[in-house]
Order: sequence, then C-alpha cells, then structure tokens
Amino acid sequence: MTFVEGSTDVVGDGWEIGEGPGLGKCGVGLGQGGVQYVYAKVRSASADPKADVEAVERHWKELGVTTERYQTGGEDPILGVRGRGGPVESSDFRADPRGYTIDGSSLCVPGDFDKMSLEGQE
Repeated sequence: MTFVEGSTDVVGDGWEIGEGPGLGKCGVGLGQGGVQYVYAKVRSASADPKADVEAVERHWKELGVTTERYQTGGEDPILGVRGRGGPVESSDFRADPRGYTIDGSSLCVPGDFDKMSLEGQE
C-alpha cells in the first residue's frame, strides 16, 4: 500500500481505490503456492501523460525498481511503465487518456491462500 500511495503522490491528487488491498495467489517455487497483496488506484488523466510516466518511472528507480516503458499502437497511444523488484514483485502505471491506473503487487511469500482468505472473513 505504501508503494502505491507514494507512486500516486508523484502524479497528484484525485486518486480512488480501484482494487484491494486484497490477498492474491502467486507461486514461490516448484508447485509451492504463495500469497501476495494487490492494490490499485485510479483517477482521471492529466494533460501531460508523458511527463507523468517519466515522474513515476523516476520515483520507482529511486526505490530500486527495474522499469520498462511501453505504449500501445494507434493514433492516440496509451503510455505506461511497468516495474519489477525493489519493494514490490510487480507494478504498473497506465497513463490512458480515459483515466490513469497505478497498481502494485507485494513480494510473494509462502502461504495458503484459501486458508488465509477464510481467516480474513472471520
């Protein structure tokens, strides 16, 4: 959560929770299941998506995240940056002209997703 919140601060105000924080499944090794937390926030786009992608990428690199920029094809491409490592397993900032999304998934640790999900409901 701290990682995603810090990333949204780089781009500005107006963010709302899009998903989570919630428990997700992941794999920690040969057939061994694990758990991780997933968190996403959304907001309307700004006038300068390119500058926002650059700001988020710079912030993530400062945190030790390995980044990769991307963009879709077409006349009005969607810009973004993906991240791996540092304080998270994976992250993504999608600067879509229809709205922004930032998400992060925590590091994967050994755990029983089904058991933890049930315990969380009690």
